[in-house]
Amino acid sequence: MSLNKVVEDILRRGEEKKREIVKLGEKERDEQVKLAEKRISEDRAKAEKKTAAQIAQTEQQEISSGELESKKTLLAAQRQVMEELREQTLSELAGLPADRRKRIYSKLVAKAKMELGECLVYSNKADRAILQLPAGMGNGGTIDSAGGLVFESKDRSVRLDYRFESILDEVWNKKMQEIYSRLFG
Repeated sequence: MSLNKVVEDILRRGEEKKREIVKLGEKERDEQVKLAEKRISEDRAKAEKKTAAQIAQTEQQEISSGELESKKTLLAAQRQVMEELREQTLSELAGLPADRRKRIYSKLVAKAKMELGECLVYSNKADRAILQLPAGMGNGGTIDSAGGLVFESKDRSVRLDYRFESILDEVWNKKMQEIYSRLFG
């Protein structure tokens, strides 16, 4: 074999080896690229899923927050309506005509006479003129009230509070659910 042929043979084998190495390198590169693309795709999917979950959670929090604010606003408005209704009712009681108030007071006096016997009677200044007290009941003085009477035993141990405010509070508290249901139900 001539030297040229040996050199050619070595160059040819070197070239084949080079192509084989390049081919292996390209194959390994392609596998690494595929693997990298797969990881990127998986990471992208995970990130999109996580982002979607965060968006959904944020949306739910915002909706819940909005609903809570809406409920607070509604409850505040309902509370205001209830308070205005209570004040209007008390105002209407305070504005009852004198003859109606006189009849109411007559019934209250009779009830207190049965419960306390002799006692002191307190009223607001405006009602003093229409108040007719039977024997054994004395004028106890004036009270700050929209109307109604307060009775106190002679020994001051028992008090019956029949002021319009107290009666309204008692009825209001007993009937609160019914009033609320009729207004907002």
